[in-house]
Amino acid sequence: MDIEALRLAADLGGTVLSGQGGSLVLVERVRRHGLPSLLVLGTRATHLLEALEAWESCDADVNFCAVLPAPGTDLGAALNFHRRRIGSLVAALDASLPWLDDQPMLAKRLVGRVFMASAKKLAKAPQSPLEKEELKTFLPTWDKARRRETFRRGFWVATEGGFVMDLWPGVGAPKDAEVRVHPLELSTSTPLMEALRTSLRGAFGHPIPLLPLPADPSGLHALRQLTPNIAAFRGPAEAWRLALQRLADLPAPPHFCARC
Repeated sequence: MDIEALRLAADLGGTVLSGQGGSLVLVERVRRHGLPSLLVLGTRATHLLEALEAWESCDADVNFCAVLPAPGTDLGAALNFHRRRIGSLVAALDASLPWLDDQPMLAKRLVGRVFMASAKKLAKAPQSPLEKEELKTFLPTWDKARRRETFRRGFWVATEGGFVMDLWPGVGAPKDAEVRVHPLELSTSTPLMEALRTSLRGAFGHPIPLLPLPADPSGLHALRQLTPNIAAFRGPAEAWRLALQRLADLPAPPHFCARC
């Protein structure tokens, strides 16, 4: 019995799902059977609180699922094992990925991790002039070297048996390298991303940039097994309320769940 998972379930009012891959704490809020669900992934209970509060205080026609993996859980395997219990998803959002300098943004590219027995120099991640300028504007206190090391070419870090480094989309890994976490590029020209961007803009009152994010995208990889409509999204309860209303208006997938 996973005591930590039971404690989290008690704190959040959820259910412990055990099976292949480990344990998930699933917090369900059902407005009506047959509605599509929004799935929100967190790695800590605090990641889910604003989203839960927003659902409970709005009337968006969407059911709500929050997922918190217990320590040691293989998230991809566990989500796949419990796929039918979770049901049909209009979108799946990872609320655990951090913003840059705690400023609201949406992620369009996420870094992966590459391992090599001996360190070799990797190419710089490609960036357009517009993206370079966006990062300079968004992070005015960062100098050029820090932006390059964070978003284009990092440092090899010694680990057991070799070295690891961030791997950005568009950078080829050497033939003798092991890609441990694949980099991820999210589509930005979708109704989902536009709904999220508009919600953040409405809550904060200023434009929300789409930027590369130096964070582990493995959670989004796992969510992509459930639905192609995935994104990283954080915000106060007001941003979540606006997002829920907009997501409820998106085309719904065919319904399925464990009850049907």
